[in-house]
Amino acid sequence: MTHSPDVLIVGAGLAGLAAGRDLARAGLSVHILDKSRGVSGRAATRWLELDGRIVRVDHGAQYFTAKNDQLRILLPDLVKHGIVREWAQGFPVLNKSGIKSRKAGHPRYICPDGMSTLGKVFLQGLESHEKPLPLETKALVTALHKNQHEADWRVVLEDGQVRSGRTLVLNMPAPQALQLAEGFLRPEVRAALEAVRYAPCWAAILVLEHLPYLDWVGLEIEHPVLAWAALDHTKRAVPDPPVLVLHASAEWSQKNLELTLAEALSRIIEAAQELFGPWVGRCRTAMAHRWRYALPTQTHPWPFLAQDNLVFLGGGGGGPPHEGGRQSGWAAAEYLIEYLKP
Repeated sequence: MTHSPDVLIVGAGLAGLAAGRDLARAGLSVHILDKSRGVSGRAATRWLELDGRIVRVDHGAQYFTAKNDQLRILLPDLVKHGIVREWAQGFPVLNKSGIKSRKAGHPRYICPDGMSTLGKVFLQGLESHEKPLPLETKALVTALHKNQHEADWRVVLEDGQVRSGRTLVLNMPAPQALQLAEGFLRPEVRAALEAVRYAPCWAAILVLEHLPYLDWVGLEIEHPVLAWAALDHTKRAVPDPPVLVLHASAEWSQKNLELTLAEALSRIIEAAQELFGPWVGRCRTAMAHRWRYALPTQTHPWPFLAQDNLVFLGGGGGGPPHEGGRQSGWAAAEYLIEYLKP
């Protein structure tokens, strides 16, 4: 990158991508960095190779809602293009008394090609005239510097390279943002970030040999170990092979945060076998993933935090994580468009 963009965004989760797309539409230059290989953050899709074919599995955010006006406006086009479809209108609950159904509620939407697709739409643009947002992956930011004379920001990557921008957006969990920006924060901004708390989540992906008949696609669970089960293959155009995704409870995940992947997977499968039967353990392949900052349990009241030309996304009370992230990004874009006016 040979020039400093108007906005440098660290973190290609949905909030950062939503902000980037709106900023680009307003005519501002944007550059996005992410430490991972892909985009969409917790709205992640794992690609598994099985018998010469690719199997997509959502192991982070399982679905999204569309309660805010801005997303409802986008939804018809997303559905028209096959990017999004309705999956369910609520989920039954499994507890000690068995499975209890619920009345239909508001729609829950999924992406047939994986939940990360929505982030890719923001990245690439939905309209034919829109250009992809500039993105660097595998770009871990290790330090920040502020140019006092020109008031712009510089970030240092793990390999020593430097990127800069007139404004800087940090789209990452509050503890990581605090660690990175510690030396630059005003007391009130630091206090707001320090107040944010997260619950972790262990997730398991089980590609099954076979699946008995089940009359649910997603299931909320009241159990010491498990909190959620989803038949992930029901999201796909070709629902084969059967895939079960399990999320552990926040309490269990916190107590067992430092388990190895193999240990966590074994214990989750054991708990699921006790609930559902031995078929859960008959897997063609299985793996675990730890989400250290899965769900904000305590937030600050704003959709984003701004300290002049330094903006923090996430951690605010904008609603469910998937929807709240987009709201955070859109609100921050409005602020930066006004801030960067000539």
